[in-house]
Amino acid sequence: MTNAHRSIAFPVAALLIVGMAIVMLLGTLLTLIVILSIGGEDRLQINTNELSRTLAAAITYDADGHLTLDSQKLTRNVVRLAEAQPTYWYVIEDGRQMITRGSQPADARRVFEQTPREIQYSEFRYRHGNRDMLGIRSISKDRGLKIVTVGGIDLSNWETVLVAFVPGPPVGLVSLLCLILVATTLIAIVIVRRTIASPVQRVVRSAAQIDGLPNGRRISDADTPSELKPMVAAFNTALTRIDAAFTAQRSFLANAAHELRTPLTKMRLKVEQVPGGELRDGLIHDTARLGSIVTTLLQLARLSGQSLALVEIDLAALARVVASDHVPTALKHDIEIELRAPGKPVLILGSEAAIRVALENLILNAVRHAGGTKLIVVEVLPSAEARVIDYGAGIPTDERGAVLQPFVRGKRSAGEGTGLGLAIVGQIMDAHGGAVLLEETERGGLTVRLLFPAAVRDPAACAVHAG
Repeated sequence: MTNAHRSIAFPVAALLIVGMAIVMLLGTLLTLIVILSIGGEDRLQINTNELSRTLAAAITYDADGHLTLDSQKLTRNVVRLAEAQPTYWYVIEDGRQMITRGSQPADARRVFEQTPREIQYSEFRYRHGNRDMLGIRSISKDRGLKIVTVGGIDLSNWETVLVAFVPGPPVGLVSLLCLILVATTLIAIVIVRRTIASPVQRVVRSAAQIDGLPNGRRISDADTPSELKPMVAAFNTALTRIDAAFTAQRSFLANAAHELRTPLTKMRLKVEQVPGGELRDGLIHDTARLGSIVTTLLQLARLSGQSLALVEIDLAALARVVASDHVPTALKHDIEIELRAPGKPVLILGSEAAIRVALENLILNAVRHAGGTKLIVVEVLPSAEARVIDYGAGIPTDERGAVLQPFVRGKRSAGEGTGLGLAIVGQIMDAHGGAVLLEETERGGLTVRLLFPAAVRDPAACAVHAG
């Protein structure tokens, strides 16, 4: 099935075209009935008037300035049918020249000659044998004086129908009806489609602005047609329900993580009182890992679905502080942290707390999972880009998109992680309107690039987006 058949506008346009065709057909039949039912005098007047207008429209002058009739304008059926009758006559004049056809009845000529030219339309009825006849004189002064006197025709009802419906060029009732049908079709296809599509497109544009945050933007129904209001209302209601469920889930996660921190801290203190040995070391390791998981879950709960308050911060200064804070942890693993940053501030709009979390997660990931690395480089570029570089095992190209998802760990990861570190970094960058790129370090390892809005130049480069 084509798109046209699936669209809203197509059935409406088709219905409009069919409806117009039916109305035109009924109108034509009604006109036919009226024409066939009219009396002789009305029929005479209709046909003679039509003939008079046709002759007046055909008046012209030849190259020598002689009054004549344009033969191309005398192709109408009313002229052809009149010329087939021997009693047909006309007198056409412009005050200086005259052209005639047939024999004008003396009584008609006398009446019209006595009628002042100020009277622009006059009629004269007479009999010819046993037939009633009509003569009409019409005077036009547009672009010069034109006097048309015509008569002597008596068309039957069916001939009158032929004159009315198929008069010949340039126009007629059939031609007019066809023109109306064509215009209706164009209106139905173009205007009706646009009229219906326009409010739908407004709803689509409004829906595209939904930010996905709890109690965030909704579809506006300010100028929405009444037919679309129930759909908009239902969609907004669904968003509200999703917000409520999401808020409840985030609140549960945050509360659970918060409540677990206290017993884990107590457990850690008690474990440290156990006499030294392999069992004690294992318990301390497991307790520390549980504490790390709880802390990460708490960070994830706090960041999920929240709109961060962005202020101007110095990315270089923040990276310097975070790198310094994690030097002791890195040294315990025999790893050095090197900071590379310009001597001047690198200003961006961001949340200092959130970006701190992102950098901390990247440094800790490198410490825990980049087996074989002896150096971690934290680099800040003037283009508002931060990098965390290690020289460990790295992440294969086919895994880089997946590790940005929650609870997904790289297959080469040597440590015991939660699979949430990079997912949190991705959410933070998404909230800043930035992007995350995972690349291979030149001498082997992984380079994680945080591109803030000022650093996003080529959309094709941002192949791995946070989300």
